[in-house]
Amino acid sequence: MADLIKGQADREATTRLADKVAALTGIDQAVSRRLAGRFEVGEFRREFDRRNGRVTGRYDASVSGFDPYPDSSYFLFGDPSGDSLTAPLTSAAVDLTTRKLNWRPDGSYHLLNEAVNRAWDFGRGPAESVSQLRQILALDPKMKLLVGHGLFDLATPYFGSKVILDQLPAYARSDRVKLVVYPGGHMFYSRDATRQAFRAEVEKLMK
Repeated sequence: MADLIKGQADREATTRLADKVAALTGIDQAVSRRLAGRFEVGEFRREFDRRNGRVTGRYDASVSGFDPYPDSSYFLFGDPSGDSLTAPLTSAAVDLTTRKLNWRPDGSYHLLNEAVNRAWDFGRGPAESVSQLRQILALDPKMKLLVGHGLFDLATPYFGSKVILDQLPAYARSDRVKLVVYPGGHMFYSRDATRQAFRAEVEKLMK
């Protein structure tokens, strides 16, 4: 962390950082040095197992698939942990709404609708909930919070939440706020054992 904060102007610190990242991840040392040990998510997904021509999933980094263009300088791959689920999840959602809920809206269902994402207006700044969370925890001393994450989720990494939660004031910490991390990806609860463990945590919180 000290070498990271020193910045790239300190070449010795940058080399130490890059070599440490390479040692921890198994990524080629030359690549890590070229990127100064600072990987964007897309770069990490490609370089983690590039020697075998495979890319890791964004939603679940424990899932990998072949890179369709392994020699390209550009990122031309999808998400092996998410793309293959588009059709079955879409079918399941349509079945739920039409058959079980008897709801038949006009139009077609699109999983992860990009048009909706692009049209979303966040107002004055990016979406965040920490400001509201601080207010709620301050107003209601009995409120408790449980935050669950998948260990292999590169879309919403658990450590980001850990850093944020660790910055909360003392009144909002100790036994009031808890972070739990389970094996799995973005939908960690799709694993039976993980879902059961998360349910047990929720039940404990409610009691």
